[in-house]
Amino acid sequence: MKKGFTLIELLIVMVIVGILTTVALPKYRTTLERGRSVEAIENLKTASEIMNANYVINNNAYTYNGITDSSGNFLRGDFTHPRYFSAPVLQMASFDTANATISLARDNNIYELEAVNQDGELKYISCTGNTTLCESIGMESDGSTYKMDFQN
Repeated sequence: MKKGFTLIELLIVMVIVGILTTVALPKYRTTLERGRSVEAIENLKTASEIMNANYVINNNAYTYNGITDSSGNFLRGDFTHPRYFSAPVLQMASFDTANATISLARDNNIYELEAVNQDGELKYISCTGNTTLCESIGMESDGSTYKMDFQN
């Protein structure tokens, strides 16, 4: 009686392992990217809290004073893991509206998350770019962009 596996049996096992890897790897990458984007959303919420606290301190007006450098980058907190996404950047549309933006460009998953604050409150976070990822992190489409609404 012979001991061991035949060449055919080994090839069949290798094909099965290859198929399983091909099926599982994209799901794994999507799950990793979803985790990174959830971290970015939490960073945007934190940046929004800082902006909105500053809004109240400055007599109901958004300002750069004390919370950003000359480029609009936040001075406080460790908001970013540099391998994944950018630090939030503050942009003011008017004295009562301000946005914080985080972008990510990695492994063909290019997208941007933007927190929109108005009158001292976080209104929504929008996602543009990779629509599959935007959907997978719970954003709802309003036609042109994906949003996570905080007004309710």
